[in-house]
Amino acid sequence: MAGITHPIYQDYPEQPYISGDRDLEAWVQTPERFPYGRVPRANMIRNKEGLLPGHVVMLWLIDVSEITNESFVPQYFEYRYGVEAEEAKRLLVDKGYAVYCGALDTLPLLNAGVLKRLLKQKDLPLSGKKDELVRRALDNFSQDEVGEFTTIRRYRITPEGKEVLRKHFDVIERHGMKKGVGA
Repeated sequence: MAGITHPIYQDYPEQPYISGDRDLEAWVQTPERFPYGRVPRANMIRNKEGLLPGHVVMLWLIDVSEITNESFVPQYFEYRYGVEAEEAKRLLVDKGYAVYCGALDTLPLLNAGVLKRLLKQKDLPLSGKKDELVRRALDNFSQDEVGEFTTIRRYRITPEGKEVLRKHFDVIERHGMKKGVGA
């Protein structure tokens, strides 16, 4: 959904993303009802790599968790960082800081029950631990076959993304994460 602008951000270097679903009147008149107030001006200043702080936080999340095309994305990307989460993922991929993986790379994210349903399609053994089920699926299914079975796809950070994250880890520390986590 396209974002909208608001006059309170007129002096910002870039307008924060505001969801078209947001009740702007309520947000202005009763900000306590919303998770965050005004997006800080500093969160709308791009770094040398062309990323906003919200993009750096998304890059960090991709690095430390299993972000997929179906992951729930916290509202703070909009309210605290002024970025739209799906656009942030696309930007990180376009800049080469993250990759959108194929179906085979996503197999480890599937639970054992789902993996067994996949294996059953080719009458393959359903026994073993999850790692064995993943290996069996990798050995017996093509990217296209798995792609027809599941639409879940993961994102992964690239070495270039890790370098950008290292350079801008102060953003993550301000976000509230400890230095050692994901560094």
